[in-house]
Amino acid sequence: MRWWDIDRVAELDTVLFGPDTWTPEFFWSQLASPVARMTIAVEVGDGLCGYVGVSVAGAQADILTIGTAPSAQGRGLGRRLLGHAADSARDAGAEVLHLDVAADNSAALGLYRSFGFDELGRRPDYYAGADAIVMRAFL
Repeated sequence: MRWWDIDRVAELDTVLFGPDTWTPEFFWSQLASPVARMTIAVEVGDGLCGYVGVSVAGAQADILTIGTAPSAQGRGLGRRLLGHAADSARDAGAEVLHLDVAADNSAALGLYRSFGFDELGRRPDYYAGADAIVMRAFL
């Protein structure tokens, strides 16, 4: 992701996650971070279709955010973004990938389970109206 993508990514994040959204300032902080982070914005034509952010610290990596535009959902873009993030984390030396997902997001849960993610635990009321499921996959 480049700095000029931030406003569009933040707008899409708001559409997808409402009150749990990241601010443009937070995306800026991720882009400027000296920690090994890869954030990818995917575009088709002039439209932003999806993004993913991953943080790597030694053998541990975390999916910080991932989202696909409603018009792009169900077409395999989330799978490609997650695969790219996992590959990037593995290439940076990570052996384990973690993420949090809203317990009521059945589409995302299905995707993550198909990638080999297992549930580690829950964070009650982490999101507006939903618990977070903490998941882990070995790379």
